Amino acid sequence: MIETKVDTLIKKPINEVFAYVRDMTNQTAYNQSIHAVEVKNTEATEYKIQIDLGIFKLNEIYKIEDIIENQVIVASCTANGMKFTDRYEFIQEGNHCRLTISDKMELKGLFKLSEGLVKMNLKTQMTENLNRLKTILES
Repeated sequence: MIETKVDTLIKKPINEVFAYVRDMTNQTAYNQSIHAVEVKNTEATEYKIQIDLGIFKLNEIYKIEDIIENQVIVASCTANGMKFTDRYEFIQEGNHCRLTISDKMELKGLFKLSEGLVKMNLKTQMTENLNRLKTILES
């Protein structure tokens, strides 16, 4: 299991940060691995996503499992070779929002052999994605 965590302080109110992140279609603007996102249900809790992780490409369903308004979003994706769960935590600090994103990824079968490579790249990629998100929200 690969566990990665990144966080930053975004100089915007928590409700604005939460609303932007909650709309998973925004991921294509800041997440370099996500190439397309399509809402699959009226509750906007299931999304078809195209992910390019370098060593493999996926077209899968990304599903919001839990949501607490302006506090937490938990979403996951299961594919043949892997499962990952993302946890987005929003904490108010004054008029700003501390956003922490945690990713737990389990690689299966032959993909497990690439765990070392994925682990090395995931932290860097998540940090870059979070920095892009911060730039978008603060601009």
